[in-house]
This record gives sequence, structure tokens and C-alpha cells, in this order.
Amino acid sequence: MYPFRLYYSLYCNILEVIHLIEKLQKAADYGEKLGATYVELRAESVNRSNTQYDDGRVRSISQRIEEGVAIRILAEGTWGFVTSNDLSSGGLQSSVKDAYSLASRAGKARKEPIKLAEIKPVQDVITLKVKRNPAEVDPQEKIAYAAKLWEETQRLDPRIKAITIQMRDGMGTKYLVTNEGTQIKTDAGHVYMVTTLTGKENGNITSARANSGSISQGWEFYETTKTPEIVAEQLVRRVKMQLEGNTPKPGTFPCVLGSTVVGTLAHEALGHLAEADLTLQSAFAGKLNQDVAPKGVTMVDDGTMKGGFGSAKYDDEGVPTQRVELIKDGVFNALLTDREYAGKTGLPLSGSSRAEDFRVYPLMRMRNTIFERGDLSDEEIFEGIDFGYYCVAYMGGSADLNASFQVGVQEAYEITNGELGDSVTNLSLSGIATEALLQIDGVGKDTFELGVGRCGKGGQEALVSDGGPLIRFGSGPLTFGGKA
Repeated sequence: MYPFRLYYSLYCNILEVIHLIEKLQKAADYGEKLGATYVELRAESVNRSNTQYDDGRVRSISQRIEEGVAIRILAEGTWGFVTSNDLSSGGLQSSVKDAYSLASRAGKARKEPIKLAEIKPVQDVITLKVKRNPAEVDPQEKIAYAAKLWEETQRLDPRIKAITIQMRDGMGTKYLVTNEGTQIKTDAGHVYMVTTLTGKENGNITSARANSGSISQGWEFYETTKTPEIVAEQLVRRVKMQLEGNTPKPGTFPCVLGSTVVGTLAHEALGHLAEADLTLQSAFAGKLNQDVAPKGVTMVDDGTMKGGFGSAKYDDEGVPTQRVELIKDGVFNALLTDREYAGKTGLPLSGSSRAEDFRVYPLMRMRNTIFERGDLSDEEIFEGIDFGYYCVAYMGGSADLNASFQVGVQEAYEITNGELGDSVTNLSLSGIATEALLQIDGVGKDTFELGVGRCGKGGQEALVSDGGPLIRFGSGPLTFGGKA
């Protein structure tokens, strides 16, 4: 009987999916009959959970199913946008009518009508198979993982005094249906954890942080790849280095930036400047097709990257994701676009339109932003530096549209006569990213890492990765000082 029940359940699930897509398509067609030039429905049902563990106790734990639909309509040359939790046929039709009404009224005041870049409609099903669905993992197992991580950090170093572990996961299905004929069903999910560790000795308090996550694995990611022992070792080593490191010298020095710091520079200080809706207000304004870095420097945003936390087959407009060379061999080469901006400017589509969930409007967003490998070995990268700093991992920071940035570094070493020396504590670096780009004088080919995180923009979050090889900067563009 078990196989029969299993197949019957799968059969019912397939029928339910077909029925929902049919309802969404009828609603999209209804919007077109009303007079809309474009109708888009993004529906989703996602099971999310959040757990926070502090210093041996559970701070909070929650689990919820989020289900609803976003309806975006282009009529009278402008947008109308409505969200709803009602996925019935009548509810969808009513929401489409509301969105059309909003667009129609707003369009009367718009001088330049919105035109979308054309795309080829697609029908596709993207599946995701994980060994352990995090939504089905007993909360006690997640708590036990956190407790083991806390126990392991204290075992490794008695100076560890506090820990905060934030675990977030989501698993579910998303649908995109348009009046143009696009029908995409996507199984999507992720696990994500941020761990912050604090150490104290002789009145000196310092901390270290680690992000980890996957969009291709479920809870098994923490059973095999990021076990409590692996995460604890990394964090305790960084706290130890901070407590025992040398005080940094203030000033400008040659330096080598490690993969995660390079990734932060690529994302925060440069990548946002290449998002088309921000470029005109940024330090990259008017620089398309101009030299912005030395030859040999290439920076890309790649939505197709295997293992990337921001990867996907399509964006939230049904556009296939792309590998976009933002800086190609030193030249500012491309922007991240959506259909509206590409239609307005004639620039290529990049598959960069992303919405956090059905409650919000899609925005132009990065996915996996990296500097590509160069031609120097890691050993050659450090050659010729009499004194400088090797910045391995960032702790946090900020960046502005004028390309200024400041980054705290949680793992750093002195470089003396081309060799690594003592660790450094509470190091920060700042500068103007567009000026720093021009001072790159070496790009590595060996070490390459990809970090994971969540990027905020317009009140939304998006899963992203960033990283790159080791990159060397000459003296001048980066200023070093105390804690950021």
C-alpha cells in the first residue's frame, strides 16, 4: 500500500500545481483583456524558520508558512502593484483589477511611458532535491547544533565569553506567470547561519563573525560541510588573533586583500555602483566604456555560478540569468539591468531583477560578484612589499554611492620584506573604491574563495555571494587605522 499512497500523493501534488498555474494564467489573461500591456503574477509558498541562540540559551525560535501572490501590471505606460494572500480564482481576478486600476490612474500623470525590453517567453520547471529539508528538522536538533558549537568554542579557548548564533532557512515553491506566455515553477530553498563570537582578556574585548549557507543543500550542509567543530575552529582562531595581535600603524601602506575582503570591495563599494538604477547617482556615472582599472582586472556578476548563494536559472521577470562582465580588462563594460531599464536604454538584459518575496517589488540586484583570477602566484603577490598588511577577512563596514568605504578587518597580518609576520588586531581600512581600482598592481591566480551573505537594498534582502583571488594594491589608495 505504501507505494500506492506515495504515487497518489505525488499525483495530487502535480494536479494542484497544474491547477494553480491555470488560475494564474487566467488571471494574467484577464488583466490583458482589461487593457494592460503586461501582466505578471509571482506566487509562492515557503516554509521559513528562524532560531537565535545566545550564550547557552535559546533567545527565539519560530516557524511559519508564507503564501501569497504579487501582481504587477503595466497599463497606460506605468506600473500598478498589488499583493494578496488570496490565491482563489476570484481573489486573483480582484487583485488584477485593483493593480490595473492603480496603473491606469497613475499613467495619466506620466510623461514618458514605460517600455519593456522584449524577451522570449519560457515554460520551465526547476526542481531542488535536498537530503534533509530544514523545515522538517526537529527544532531540538537545531538547538543541539548551536549548543555543540557554543561548547566547542569554550573548549578551544577559555577566553571565549559570549556567542550569538542566528539560523535562518526557507524551503518552498515559487511560480511566475505572465500574459506573454511565461510559466516557471521553481523549487527553491536555503540554509543560512551567522555566528558571532566574543572573547575577553585583561579588559580587552574583541569579536569574530562567520557567515555560512547553501541554496543547493538542506540541513545536511551543517552535518557535513559546516559542522560545529569546523565553525568553532575558524572563529576561535580569529578571536585569538585579535586578542594577541599587534596594534596597527595608521597611514597608507601597500597591502594584499584576501578573498572575502576583495569580495566586500567588489560588492559594497563597486557592485552597487553598477546597478543601473543607482549608476546615474554614483561615482560610475558617465564612465561606461571608459578605463576604470588597470588592464588585466576583470570583475563580474554571475547569476549562473555553480555554488553561488545568489545563483538562479531565471530572475523574477523570467529573464535567464547571465554572466555580466562589469569591468572587463580594466574597462567599465556593463550594467545590471531589468526589463524596464533595458527597454529605456537599449542595454542588454542581465537577469538581475530580484524580489525578496511576494510582498515586494523586484529591484535590480547583484547575485555573485567577484574579481576574476589574474596571473600572479600567491607567493609573487607578496614580493616587493617592505612593509604592509595582508587583510584576510572582513568584519563589517559601510560604503556610499560616491565610492567611499570603510571596512573592519577581523583577520590580518603584517607583511615584512615580502613575508607574512605577526597578526594585527582591530585593523580598519578605508578609501575611495574608484581610486583604489586604479592602484591595483597585482591579481592572484591561486587562492580563490566565495563568501555568502544577505544584501539589503530598498528595504529588501537578497541572497548573494562575493569573493575573488588575492589582490595587491600599491601605497596610497587605502588608509589603515584602528577599529572600524
